[in-house]
Amino acid sequence: MSREVFEAFAGQQARFGYSQAVAVDLPDDLAEQMALAYRNIADTLAHFGADMSHVVEQKVFVTDIDAAMAAMPVRKAAYAGSQPPASTMVEVSRLGLPQAKVEISVIARKDV
Repeated sequence: MSREVFEAFAGQQARFGYSQAVAVDLPDDLAEQMALAYRNIADTLAHFGADMSHVVEQKVFVTDIDAAMAAMPVRKAAYAGSQPPASTMVEVSRLGLPQAKVEISVIARKDV
C-alpha cells in the first residue's frame, strides 16, 4: 500500500503529533474520493467521542461541480440517520494534492 504524507508547515508533525493529511492509494473517481474523505472524517470524530451527527457545518471543495452533484448519494449516506449540517460546496481549479478532486472540512460540536 502506498502512503503519502502531506505536511503543510515544516515541523508540524513532530511538534503536534499529526499530519495535515495522509493519502493512501487515493482513488481517481471524485465519488470514491468523497466516500474516503467522509470515512476519514468519521474516524477522526470517533477518536474524539463524536460521530457524523455532531457535524454542524461542512465546506466541500471540488474540482468538478457536476461530478460532485452526481456524487450526492455519497454525501447523503455520510449523514444517514442524522440531520444534515449547514453546507457550502465550491468548485475550485485545483487542490493541494494534484490527484485530489475533493476536500471536505467540517465543524463538529459534541454538545449538540
